[in-house]
Amino acid sequence: MAQSIESKTQLWNKRLRQFENSSLTVAEFCQSVGCSIPTFYQWRNKLQASKPALPKPAFLQVQSEPHTTHIQVKLLSGIVISLPIEAIDSLPRLLDRVA
Repeated sequence: MAQSIESKTQLWNKRLRQFENSSLTVAEFCQSVGCSIPTFYQWRNKLQASKPALPKPAFLQVQSEPHTTHIQVKLLSGIVISLPIEAIDSLPRLLDRVA
């Protein structure tokens, strides 16, 4: 029985969320769910095109204190990200996931 476009859309929304939360490459992920790489990109492009563009988060003033061991970022949405200063390189990736 063929799947309806609505159920395929739900399936691919779920798969893309799973991919975003995984550390797999596209090829590894596709192999794990049994789909082709071109199909993955077709659905990702289709679903991204159907989403309204979200505005980039605005940043407020940055304050730091001497000998800081942690950084805390408060987004306008209310989300708070706290991480050790040694992990500052991962901050852009974290912000991309919550934006």
